[in-house]
Amino acid sequence: MLTDKIKFLIDNLGYIENKIDYQFIDKSLLISAFIHNSFINSPTKINIDDNILVLQNNQRLEFLGDSILNYLVSIYAYEKYPFFNEENLSYFRSLIVNYLTLSKILKSLDLDSYLVFNYESLGSNSIRTKTYADLMEAIIGAIYYDSVKNKNDTNLFYVTKFFNNIILKKFYELIDEVMIEIFDWKGFLQTIFQRKGMESLKYVTIEKRVNEFVCVAVLDNVEVSIGFGKTKKEAEKKAAFNFFINKINTL
Repeated sequence: MLTDKIKFLIDNLGYIENKIDYQFIDKSLLISAFIHNSFINSPTKINIDDNILVLQNNQRLEFLGDSILNYLVSIYAYEKYPFFNEENLSYFRSLIVNYLTLSKILKSLDLDSYLVFNYESLGSNSIRTKTYADLMEAIIGAIYYDSVKNKNDTNLFYVTKFFNNIILKKFYELIDEVMIEIFDWKGFLQTIFQRKGMESLKYVTIEKRVNEFVCVAVLDNVEVSIGFGKTKKEAEKKAAFNFFINKINTL
C-alpha cells in the first residue's frame, strides 16, 4: 500500500507543515487530507517505520473543514463590516469559500502536487478546481480536529490562526484574479448604496493606453478610486474593488 505517491507525500510532511504553519501530532490526519477518494475508498492500514497508521480519503475532513471555514468567514465578515446586511455578508463569504478561491490559495502554497489520486482510473485531466478546493477544506478540517483532539484547543486558536495568516492573507494577495473571474463588485456595491439610500458610484474611463484601460469611480462628483484593466469592464471592476477595500467603511 506504500505506493510512490504515498511515500512522496510522507517524505514531504515537514515541508507541508511549514507551508501551513501547523505541526500535527496525529500525522495520519494530515496524510489523509491529501488522499482523494479515487485512491482509498475505506479506512486502510499502512506500516511506516514499524508504526501502523490508519488512513482514509479526505471526504470526511473536507466536510468538517467546509463547515469550519464558513463559520470563520462569517465571523470575520460580521465583525469587519458591521453595516452589511445578510445578503451582503453572504456575498462576501461566497467570495472566499468558493472553489476557485480555495483552489488558487492551495496552488499558491505549492501544495497541489502532493494530492494522492488514482491516475489510472481518473487521469490527470480529471483533477479539477473543485478537487483542489476540497483538499484545502480537508486541510482546515485536519488542523481543527488535530488541535482540538490532541492539543485541547477548545478556543480554536490554531485553526483561526491558519484562517487569518494563510487563508485571508492569500485571499487578499489573489483578489485581483478572483474578483475578475467570479465576483460582481459593481453590483455588490450597488446593493450597499441602494440600502443606504445613496446614489451609486459612476465609472468613467479617463485613459486608454496600449492594452490597458484606466477607470475612476466617482461619488458626488469626486473621484474616489481608480482601476486598471485590459478591458473597460475589468478596469471598472477593479475601481469598484479598490473603493470597497479602501473607502467602504467611510460611508
